[in-house]
Amino acid sequence: MPAAINDLVTRLLEAASVAPSPGTPPEFDILEMPLEGVAAFWLSVKKTLESKRRDSFLAEEARHTKEPYIRYLLELAASSFSPAEAKELAGIRAATILEDLGRKYTLMSIALLGMVANENPQKVMVRFLSKFHMPPIFERQVFEVADLMLQHLGDPGFNKKKFLRIDHKQKIESLIINLIFYCKLARKSGVEAVLEQREYLASPYFKDGLELVADGFDADFIKYRLNLVKREILAATERKMALSAAMMAAIKAGVPYADLYLLAKAYLG
Repeated sequence: MPAAINDLVTRLLEAASVAPSPGTPPEFDILEMPLEGVAAFWLSVKKTLESKRRDSFLAEEARHTKEPYIRYLLELAASSFSPAEAKELAGIRAATILEDLGRKYTLMSIALLGMVANENPQKVMVRFLSKFHMPPIFERQVFEVADLMLQHLGDPGFNKKKFLRIDHKQKIESLIINLIFYCKLARKSGVEAVLEQREYLASPYFKDGLELVADGFDADFIKYRLNLVKREILAATERKMALSAAMMAAIKAGVPYADLYLLAKAYLG
């Protein structure tokens, strides 16, 4: 296979998977980790701070943490901001991340509903772009790469693991290209051909929606379920972010471990 395919896709698709790090559990993702796990993380930070008594610990932990929101909160904990100021900034950052996450799920939903209707991918792309005040990527660029991916899908040298991902951690540009690719694949070879790539679909939201499409559910049902699931994911994530912000501010204020535990219990029920 010509090297150009991997080179070109490398330039236009940016992998954004969260890699394991020394300071954080490999599976740490605020979206996927249960509320109890998030609370346990901050309790462990507090306990480590008490035992190490090193001013540099929080900054070091932030450098080793790839989860974006948690990394930012660790940076705030190590900053000169007051606990109240740090908590306010954490809320602003949470809103920004949740907006981006919600948009990504909306794009996945649009792509899945396009597959249900066997819609022209160019119409899907138009719907994508309606979700942005400015296009994040040129339409011509999207279809150029998607066509190239489709053309070389069966080539042994094509890095499917890297380039066929669907994941909420991806950059928007990468996600749009991959979704258009899957829309084109579904229109050309059927939804079953998309399902054959399920090992590269890291997003449970997209994968579950795809199963509904393949099972023949109607568009209204799929749209309703996707919206419901998106709302629940965002609400659960927002709660974990609020817990994290509260515990970070409490740690910064020097709240004792026992009181920090009580704080966590308020969110855990």
